[in-house]
Amino acid sequence: MHDRSALIADILQAQQNINRAIGASSRQLWVELDLSMAQLKTLMTLYDSGPLSIGQIAEALGIGQPTASHLVERLVQSGFVGRTEDPVDRRRTLAELSSRGNTLIEQLREVRSEQLHRWLMQLDDPTLAALRLGLQALIDAARADVPSIATAP
Repeated sequence: MHDRSALIADILQAQQNINRAIGASSRQLWVELDLSMAQLKTLMTLYDSGPLSIGQIAEALGIGQPTASHLVERLVQSGFVGRTEDPVDRRRTLAELSSRGNTLIEQLREVRSEQLHRWLMQLDDPTLAALRLGLQALIDAARADVPSIATAP
């Protein structure tokens, strides 16, 4: 029987293997993207947070405002981001995902979900039930550590 540390190491290795497999199955979609990692992080941030000012984007990404401004400008030119007026302060402009940007991020996330779904369908019912129980316990631990974690019911 494994000791606790070895069991945890095995689980972490399994998670890495799953992530690699998902990456390999969606590699073509990622290769076709003509975006820098910083641009992709900006899109993900806007997807998760909604419209943000340049300063808020800079803070969320841990970069300077000039860099954030440049990133947003490139994404606006590419059609992934639009600019809107801040309803609270009309002097300030907000960046938000365009429908094209929203579609891209949803497509990237959907590829992961579809692959996981295919693999889960291959498991028998007792294994699925055990996996659900374990994942729920992990979610509960994560929520206790980071209370702001939002989960679907």
